[in-house]
Amino acid sequence: MSLPEPPPTIAEAAVEIKSGNLSPVDLTKNILERIATLDNKYNTYHRVFFDEAKKAAIQAEVDIQTGNYLGPLHGIPIAVKDVFYMREYPTTSNSRVMINWHAGEDATVIERLKQAGAIIIGQLNTFEFTFGGRPTFDAAFPPALNPWDIKRVTGGSSSGSGAAVAAGLCLGALGSDAGGSIRTPAAFCGIAGLKPTMGRISTYGDMPLTYSFDCVGPMAWNSEDCAIMLQALAGYDEKDPTSSKASIPNYYENLKSGVRGIKVGLIEHFYNRDWRAPSDIVHAIEQVSIIFETLGATVTKVSVSPLMDWHAVGRILLPAEAYAIHEDQLRKHWKDYGSLARGRMMLGSTIRAADYIQAQRRRSELMGEIQHLFKEYDILLTTSMLSHADSLSDKNPFPSLETPMIQVPFNLSLNPAISIRSGFSEDGMPIGAQIIGRHWDEETVLKSAYAIEKELKLQERRPPGTK
Repeated sequence: MSLPEPPPTIAEAAVEIKSGNLSPVDLTKNILERIATLDNKYNTYHRVFFDEAKKAAIQAEVDIQTGNYLGPLHGIPIAVKDVFYMREYPTTSNSRVMINWHAGEDATVIERLKQAGAIIIGQLNTFEFTFGGRPTFDAAFPPALNPWDIKRVTGGSSSGSGAAVAAGLCLGALGSDAGGSIRTPAAFCGIAGLKPTMGRISTYGDMPLTYSFDCVGPMAWNSEDCAIMLQALAGYDEKDPTSSKASIPNYYENLKSGVRGIKVGLIEHFYNRDWRAPSDIVHAIEQVSIIFETLGATVTKVSVSPLMDWHAVGRILLPAEAYAIHEDQLRKHWKDYGSLARGRMMLGSTIRAADYIQAQRRRSELMGEIQHLFKEYDILLTTSMLSHADSLSDKNPFPSLETPMIQVPFNLSLNPAISIRSGFSEDGMPIGAQIIGRHWDEETVLKSAYAIEKELKLQERRPPGTK
C-alpha cells in the first residue's frame, strides 16, 4: 500500500470541510490508510475504530451538507489516550489489570469531542497506568516508538498521543499530564501539547495517577490546533469536583493578536545552572527569547527555588498519591502489574504521612513563588526538556529519581503550560520550548506559542518516512 499524504492541520482541514472542499469521509479514509500502513512501525494505537470511524465520518458529512455544522472539530479525526472511559470499548491504561475493564460510559472529554462533531479514530498507547514505561516495557501492549527515530523514546506517559500526531496518524489527540506527560512527548515528538490549569478541563472518566495535580489536555501539530481543541474541551463539569466555573474566552479568535507589550520572565537557571542542558537546547530557547523581543515583548531573567527543590516535592507527592490510588488493586492483582509500574508505585508505600504533609507544605511555598512572578510578568519561559530523547536501550528503571523534570514545577503550581517545537538537534531530533501562564490564562499562553511558531517556521518538517 502506498503511503497517503500527511494530513492537514485541524485549522486547515476545518476551513476546507466547512466550505465543502474537503470531505470528512475522505479525510478519515486517509487517516485510516496511514494507520494501516505505518502503525505497525510505531505502535501508537491500542485499538483503531475502523468501521465506527467510517460511519461517524459519513454522518458528519451528511450533517454538514444539511446545514448542521458544529464547528472546527466537525469531521476531524481525533484519537484519545487509552486512559479515558469509553462507552463502547474497554479502557486498559495499557495494563493487564484492566485489559477487559469496561466503564460503560464516556469520559466527559469524550462526550465533548463527540458533541463537537469530532471523529474518534481510536485509543492510543500509554505507559502502564501512566507510570510505567521504559526500560522493561512489560505492559499489556508494546511501547509506542518515536517517529523521528524509532530507537529513541517518545517520552510519556502520553506516548501514543505524541507519536501518532507526529506521524500524521490523527490530526489531534487527548493526553493527560501529572508530571509532564503531555509536554514531554510533545517535546520529544516535535508537536504542541498543552497542560491547562487544573480544573479547566474535566478529568471525570480519566484514570488518574494523582489526586492533586492530574490534568487532561490537547496534543496537536501546533498551538493553533491545541486552541481549537481546548475550546471544545474546556468548561465546568458537575461530575468533577475539581472542575472550575471560570469564564472561557474564545481561544481561537484571540490567537493572532500578537505579543507586543507582553512581559516574559525567563527561568534560565532551571536549564543552565540547576541542571546543564545540552547547548543546542539552550540555543533554541535563546532564539525563542530573541523572537519575543523582536515581536515587541520584553524578556527578563527571573528566579525561583532551584529545580531540585521542585523535583524533591514531586518525587514525594506523585508516587505517594499513585500508591494511594492503586493500593487495593496492587494487593489483588500484584502479578498483573508490569514490574516497572508496580515498582514505581511501591515507592509510594514507603512515604510517611509526615513526609507527604511536609512536601505539600513546601509545595505551597513554591506555588507562591510562581504566583509572585505573575504579579509582574504575563508569561514565563523555559525549555520543555533538559536532554534529548533517550535511547530505548537505556536500562535505568528510575531515571526521574536522579534527573529532575523541567515540566513538574508547573504541575505542582497548577499553571497552564504548553510545549512547542523550537528547534532540532544536529541528529534531527526535535527540541521543545515551554511557555507558562497565569492560572486560567491559557489564552495568553496559546497566542504566545502561536507567535513563536509563526516566526520559527519549523512546522513544515515532518519525521522521515511519514510523508
